Amino acid sequence: MKTIPTLPPLRTLALVLTLTTAALHAQVPQIINYQARVAVGNPAVNFDGSGAFKFALVNGDGTQTYWSNDGTSIAGSQPTAAVMLPVVKGLYSVLLGDTSLTNMAAVPASAFGNDDVRLRVWFNDGTNGSQLLTPDQRIAAVGYAMVAGGLAPGVTIPASQIASPPPGMVLIPAGAFTMGRTSGDTDADQIPVSTTTSAYYMDIHEVTLSHWQSVYYWAIANGYSLNAGSGKGPNYPVHTVNWYDVVKWCNARSEKAGRMPVYYTDDAQTTVYKTGNVDVTNVQVKWTANGYRLPTEAEWEKAARGGQAGVRFPWGDTITQNLANYYGNTGTYAYDLGPDGHNAVGIVGGNNPASCPVGTFAANGYGLYDMAGNGCEWTWDWLGIPYLGGTDPKGPNVGSYRVFRGGDWADAATLSRCSYRSYDIPTRIGNRIGLRAVMSTSQP
Repeated sequence: MKTIPTLPPLRTLALVLTLTTAALHAQVPQIINYQARVAVGNPAVNFDGSGAFKFALVNGDGTQTYWSNDGTSIAGSQPTAAVMLPVVKGLYSVLLGDTSLTNMAAVPASAFGNDDVRLRVWFNDGTNGSQLLTPDQRIAAVGYAMVAGGLAPGVTIPASQIASPPPGMVLIPAGAFTMGRTSGDTDADQIPVSTTTSAYYMDIHEVTLSHWQSVYYWAIANGYSLNAGSGKGPNYPVHTVNWYDVVKWCNARSEKAGRMPVYYTDDAQTTVYKTGNVDVTNVQVKWTANGYRLPTEAEWEKAARGGQAGVRFPWGDTITQNLANYYGNTGTYAYDLGPDGHNAVGIVGGNNPASCPVGTFAANGYGLYDMAGNGCEWTWDWLGIPYLGGTDPKGPNVGSYRVFRGGDWADAATLSRCSYRSYDIPTRIGNRIGLRAVMSTSQP
């Protein structure tokens, strides 16, 4: 992608546009979660530092403005005020319409009542002045939701499943998918099986250190016992939490939010799980509660695939470090296009851990970030071989190892495959494993 030729050399790379439903009004998302990479110079070099960005939603030929970040754009013109954003190794992200940001106006629902809506972006690196980045990015509208580069081709969410997701979560639609390895892979514990899941909500991002600690301090003050967790920074994935910790944390998150806890220590589901290392059984889980819980292994893989079928990764059959934070090993895996070693984005600030801020890379077809790499994520299931398949499988009732999924910053690309199964004893603690939560949509 390039800029208008008359401007100094500057271009955007790997633009990604997705929509995150923070609140639905007339079934239209009001927050646009925009992520991109920007480079400057000739040859282009990824920009680092604080950049001034301006945004507008325009029509197909750019002659009409539907919205701009400060409300001053007319007929596709450049807005007056800019939004200052940090850029790390060329990567930046912003919630368009988030009025908590300086010079950011709310996005009106009326902007999406037009047939052809495109996002226009200007960037100022502090040296070359404010420049228009091209081309404008098309936003496609559908009758029940707004999607731009979001759902994979052929994937739809029926209107009957659309509700207002809790903040920071997205809807994963009900339906069948093939769980397990793809063509060319031979893992014996990943034999493909037809699996169906009910609809559920899932955290858009891995749980961050700041999110974990905000719940942790509430939990400790309210009768819970669990680890404080660690992380590279507030917006990095939490780690150093075992399976018992994350289950108790989900209960605390539920109670803190005024929701019904999911995990109990008795079959009658009367004693909320708060302390100790308890191997909660399937019958001790209130699956339809409106609280937070770990995804089942099937739910995790369904979400990771993002509506794609028959591919290794959420986006296709090969992987590069422009798509995920993992340890490159091109000599071993033909589908790893590298480069080798730690991802440059991950080693900013140190390589142990070499994690990166959540949301650094593009979202998958359901609008979920980091479903491949960065940090592994605990799931509910005890390890069972083969998969159970069928409808809403929950894994064995007993076992020795709990499953975690997704790969991480220190492991090779093979662990970042959608089907790959990692597992360990539930007391396992390390700087590679964290979590993301889900919530049932079938609530009493």
